[in-house]
Amino acid sequence: MAAHEWDWFQREELIGQISDIRVQNLQVERENVQKRTFTRWINLHLEKCNPPLEVKDLFIDIQDGKILMALLEVLSGQNLSPGHQLLCPWWASVGSL
Repeated sequence: MAAHEWDWFQREELIGQISDIRVQNLQVERENVQKRTFTRWINLHLEKCNPPLEVKDLFIDIQDGKILMALLEVLSGQNLSPGHQLLCPWWASVGSL
């Protein structure tokens, strides 16, 4: 194989690696934009809570389910507190059959 052919293959491989890195960076940026957008949307609705709630880190703040429950209450306009009986969808009981 001639030297110029080897250089061409190395160049093409390098271009492929750079393209892969660019795609990965774009995917990370897209995920960050989606996370920020969803966090803003949640906070817009959680302002209506009494007292108002705020999500700072989406993945950490929703782990215990309290923020999600508050969001569901705001969106549905219904009280979903632990004493309130929820209707369970049919698929939630499939595992217990």
